[in-house]
Amino acid sequence: MLGHATTLAAARGRCAALRMGRRAVLGAVASFVFCAALDGTARAAPSGDRRLALYNPHTTEHFDDLYWCDGEYVPGSLTHINWLMRDFHRDVVAPIDIDLIDLLHRIAQRLETDRPLRILSGFRTNATNRLLRREGLGAAAHSEHLRAKAADICIDRVPLKHLRRAALSLRGGGVGTYWQDDFVHVDVGPVRSW
Repeated sequence: MLGHATTLAAARGRCAALRMGRRAVLGAVASFVFCAALDGTARAAPSGDRRLALYNPHTTEHFDDLYWCDGEYVPGSLTHINWLMRDFHRDVVAPIDIDLIDLLHRIAQRLETDRPLRILSGFRTNATNRLLRREGLGAAAHSEHLRAKAADICIDRVPLKHLRRAALSLRGGGVGTYWQDDFVHVDVGPVRSW
C-alpha cells in the first residue's frame, strides 16, 4: 500500500510542483506519504489534470507537460506554450487563446494519442501573414492566426483523415483540411469547415 501511496503522492506532488516552491512541495509530499502510510488508505489521484504534447518542427522546440492542474491553468506551462506557438519568423509572442489550447488537448484525447501535435503555424503577426499571402500560401487576410486563436497541425503516424474527423467532431471552431500540404487548420472562431 505504501508503494501506491508513494505513486499517488508523486502525482499530486508533480502537479503541485508546477505552482509551489521546492520546499513547499517536499513538505506536502512528505506529509501526504506519512498520512497515507499511517491510515493505510490512499485515494485515487485527482482527476481532470490536462497534459499536452506539442512540437514545433520549425524551431525543434517541444512541450510535454501539464498545463491544467488542480482546477487551474499552470502559468509556466502557458508561457512555454505561448513561446512554442509564437510567430517564429519574427520571434513575436502572443498569449495563445485558452480555448485553442483546450481544443488541441481534446483533439489529442479524441485520437487517443500520446504523440505530440506538430505545430506548423500558431500565432502570426500581420507582417508574416502578408508575406505568406504574397507567396501564395493561402493565408486568409483576416486569419484567426492573427488573434492567436488558430493552429495548423498534424501528428506523426496519424492519417490526416482521422485528424480531420476528430477536429470536426468536437465542433470547437473552424476546421480546414489541406490535403496536399498534409495538415489541418483548427481555430476557435465560428464553427465552419473547408
